[in-house]
Amino acid sequence: MIMKLYIVTTNKHKVQEAKDVFSEFNIEIEQINEEKYEPKEFDLRQTAEHNAKLFYKKYKKPVIVDDTGVFFKAYNEFPGNHPKLIFNMLGYKGLLKLLENESNEVQFKTVVGYCDKDGVKTFEGTLDCIVDNKVHDEDKDVLPYERILLVNEKPISSMSRFDKNKISHRAKAFRKVIRMLSNKQKQQNKQKI
Repeated sequence: MIMKLYIVTTNKHKVQEAKDVFSEFNIEIEQINEEKYEPKEFDLRQTAEHNAKLFYKKYKKPVIVDDTGVFFKAYNEFPGNHPKLIFNMLGYKGLLKLLENESNEVQFKTVVGYCDKDGVKTFEGTLDCIVDNKVHDEDKDVLPYERILLVNEKPISSMSRFDKNKISHRAKAFRKVIRMLSNKQKQQNKQKI
C-alpha cells in the first residue's frame, strides 16, 4: 500500500526533493501550495512544529513542513532561519563581501515537522559546507545559496539531484521521517496480529 504525505510549501525545489526521497520508500508526496507562518522570534524547530500542527488541523491529512536555515560560523546564528530575507537584502555581492577574511565554514540545517492524528514530531538534518569566493552556475534553476556553497570542493549547484539527495540536510531530515513512519507501521502491524 502506498502512503501519501502532504508537504506544505510554495517552493518547487523542496517539493521535488521530497518527491525524490520519499518515492524511494513508496511514499507519495502531494504539495499544499501555501506559505508557512514564520514569526521572526521562532527558531527552526518552533516554525516547523507550529506549522505542522496548524496545517494538520486545517487539512486533517498527515503533513510535513520544513524550515531551513543557513548558519555562517563567522557570524553567530547568521543569517540563521531567515536566509531568503538576508539573500534578498544583500545578494551574492553582499554575502561574499561579508565573508571576506572570515571563516568560510557554514552549515545548512533543516527541521521537518510531521503531524498526524497522533500529534507532532520534528526531525533535523544538517550539511556542513564551505563558502566559495565566487558564484557558480548562475544559469541553473537552483536555490541561491547552492551557487556559493561547496561540499568536497564541489558547488552544490553543480551536483545532480541524485547526488545532492544523498547528502542534503533536507533529505537527511526526510529520511528520519521515513524511519519513524516505518517503525509506526511495524507497531500497527504487530497490534493487528
